[in-house]
Parts: sequence; C-alpha cells; structure tokens
Amino acid sequence: MLAFWLPSRLTQKLQALAMVLLLALVLTGKAWVPAESSSSGSGAPGRDVGSGAAHFESLCAGCHGSDGLAVEGEAPPLAGSSWVAGPETRLIRIVMHGVRGPIQVADKIHDREMPGFGARLSDEEMASLLSFVRSRWGGPSAPITRETVRRVRAEAGKRTRYWTVEELLATP
Repeated sequence: MLAFWLPSRLTQKLQALAMVLLLALVLTGKAWVPAESSSSGSGAPGRDVGSGAAHFESLCAGCHGSDGLAVEGEAPPLAGSSWVAGPETRLIRIVMHGVRGPIQVADKIHDREMPGFGARLSDEEMASLLSFVRSRWGGPSAPITRETVRRVRAEAGKRTRYWTVEELLATP
C-alpha cells in the first residue's frame, strides 16, 4: 500500500534501509527496545530497559564485558552463569553488598572480589540493572521489581561487608 503513495525510487530506498537494519539486527543478535518513562513511579517491572543497560555499561561492563563473557582475569562471565539465572534475591544481595572469595561459574573457580553497589543505586535502578542482566544472560525470567530490591535491602539491615559464597548459598 505504501508503494502506491510513494515514488518508486523512494520506496526502493526505504526497502534497502529496512534490509540493512534487519541484517544488522540478525548479525548482532540484538534488538532495540525503547525504554519506557520511569516518571510514573508505578514500580512496574522491567519498564526501563535503557536505564538498566546504561547502569550495566557504567558499573559492570568494565569487568564482566559488554558481551557478558568477562574481561580476562577480571571477573567471571555472566553469560551462562547459574548465579545470574538463580534466585533473584541472591543476585540482588551480590550486587547490593558485593561478593568476596572463590566462586564457581561454569567449570572455573574465580577468586576475586566484586564491590557492592547498594549505596550507589536506588531500589528502582538496581531492579532495572538486574532485570537487564537476567534478561540478557539469565534466560527467561520475570523482571526484578523495586519492591523485591527494597525487601532484600531491608532484610540486610546495616550490612556493610561483602557476602561469601557460603553465606549466599545458605540464605534463601
């Protein structure tokens, strides 16, 4: 129908542009998803994908890599990690307070330290960041809500020290 109203050269250019964009999406495996406004304050899960991706790039990608495959010698990969796909409260605790000591990801032990970002991120920002991470590398899962982050933050009280793997596994 559009071809009826547009000159044929313009239609051909639009078709070529559409093909280039489609090819780029296929080759990168990424799709553009517009972030919805977070001004409503409704706490609706997963509504701010852009914010989560931005927080990931600024806080996490330096060690975990933009592709989630990790920077060699810096951190474990997120892609294929049972820690990412596992219980959301465990993942929230890791990002909120950090983790220290040996941790197994896939078939490799990583003995590193990850700082916590609980003091830098609001409940909404952390929910957005972790929803982005889980949707990208954790497989299908519901977005993490700010209410869940708020509850985990309250349960932790005034905790300031990093988590150990043993503590994380023992805490439901």
